[in-house]
Amino acid sequence: MGERGRKKSNLEDSAVLESRTSQWWSFSSLIPLFTGVLWMLLAVGGGVPGILVGLVPGVLLLGTGLSGLLWAVDSRTFQHMALASSLGMLLSLPAVGIFGTPVAAVLGAGSAASFLATGYLAFGKHRCPTGVPTPKTGPSLAARAAVNELMMCALILTSWPIVVGWSATRVRREATDAYGLFEERGWFEDPASYHQDPPPLEEPEIHYHERQGRRVECLTFESLYEPHPGEPGRERWMGYEKNRTVHAWVLRHEDDDRPWLICVHGIRMGTLGKSLTRFKPEYLHEELGLNLLMPVLPLHGPRDTGLVSGERTLSGDLMDTLHTGAQAVWDLRRLVSWLRATEGASSVGALGHSLGGYAVSLLASLEEDLDCAVAGNPAVDPSDLFWTNMLAVATHSLSAEGIRQETFRELLRPISPLALEPLLPRGAQGHLCRHGGPRNHPGPGTRPLGALG
Repeated sequence: MGERGRKKSNLEDSAVLESRTSQWWSFSSLIPLFTGVLWMLLAVGGGVPGILVGLVPGVLLLGTGLSGLLWAVDSRTFQHMALASSLGMLLSLPAVGIFGTPVAAVLGAGSAASFLATGYLAFGKHRCPTGVPTPKTGPSLAARAAVNELMMCALILTSWPIVVGWSATRVRREATDAYGLFEERGWFEDPASYHQDPPPLEEPEIHYHERQGRRVECLTFESLYEPHPGEPGRERWMGYEKNRTVHAWVLRHEDDDRPWLICVHGIRMGTLGKSLTRFKPEYLHEELGLNLLMPVLPLHGPRDTGLVSGERTLSGDLMDTLHTGAQAVWDLRRLVSWLRATEGASSVGALGHSLGGYAVSLLASLEEDLDCAVAGNPAVDPSDLFWTNMLAVATHSLSAEGIRQETFRELLRPISPLALEPLLPRGAQGHLCRHGGPRNHPGPGTRPLGALG
C-alpha cells in the first residue's frame, strides 16, 4: 500500500468514528453544576448540620460540573462526579431532617440526575471504530457507565501508598537505575526476554473444605519468584512475606480427562467467595463440565500486604507494578505446568476479568502450552491505567521528579501485552470440550470457550 493509501486507511480507522451520544449531552454537566450550587447554598444556610451534610457533595458536584463545561476533562473528573452524585443521593436522606422533605427530595433527584449525566458524559468520551455496531444509549447504559466510574474512583481512593514526597523521589531513583539495567540487558528491544522460565510445580499442599455445597480443593505452594539480581526494588519486593505463598482453589469432577479452565480474578478480589461469584461455577463447572482452577494474584487476598486487597496495584510504585505483573505470569505458568504434568490435563484454557484479563493476556504471550485464552475487559496498558486515573497530586509529584507517562510505558513494556506477541495463533479458535476429548480437537458436545486473536 502506498503512503497515500495508508493515510486514507488511518483516517477511516481512527479519525472518522461513530458517535455514541449526541453532542448536546456535553451540556449535561449543567445538571451536577446546578445541583452542586443548590447543595452549597443550603449547606451554608443550614448551620453546622447543613454544612456537615451538604458541603462535600456540593463542592464535588459544583467542581466537576464546572470542569465538564469549561475545561478538557479526563477520567478523574467523571470518577469524582460519580462519587459526588452517589454521596448526594445518600445524604439526601439525613437532609430530610435538616432541610425538610420537599427540599431533600429535590436534592436527591438532582443528585440522581447528575449520576445519569456522569454516565452519558463518560460514555460520550468514547467513539465506535468503523464497522463496530454502535450500542443503544439510554438511562440503563448510562447508569452502568456511571457505576463503572464510581468503582474506578473507589479503587483509586483505596490505593496505597500514594507516590508523593520521598516516595516519588525513590520511584525516580529506581527508574533511573532501571533504565541502565534495561538497556544493558536488551529488555527494551525484547521485552519478553525479561521474563524468567519458572520451574515446574510438582507437589503443592492440598487440603479440602466445603463451600456453597461444593467440595473445594485449596492449593498452596511457594512461588519461588524473585526479581533479577541487581534490579531496583528487589529487596523491597522480597520483603513482602505473605506474597511469597501462592493460593489457589480447585473445583474438579471425579471422572478423568475433563478440560481445565484457569479463572483469574480482578483487582481488589482474591477470596474464594468473590471468585465463586465472579466465575459462576453453576455454569462453567456444572453445565459446561469444566474443572476450574482459581488462583490468587500477587498482593491480593491472603497475599496482600495492607488493609485492602491489591491496594499497591495502582499506587504508582513503578517497580512494584513491574514485579506484580512478572510474578503473576510466573505463578500462572507454574500452575499450567502442574495441570499438564501432574493432573494430565488434555485441554487447558485461561479466562480472566479486568486485572485478571490483563494477566491472561500476559500468559497467552509467554506460555506456549495453552489451548485458548479469554481476556475479558483486560487492562492491557498499565502505564495508561495509572497515569489517567491516579490522583493528580501523585502524577504531579512524579512529573516534578522528571517522571513522565512515557517513563512508565517504557519500563513496563515487559508486562504490557501491547508490547508482546500472543503465542496463540491469530484467528485460531481454541476449544475446551464439555466432555473432554483430544487436545485442539473438538469432540461431541464441544462448545468453543474463546480464543485470543
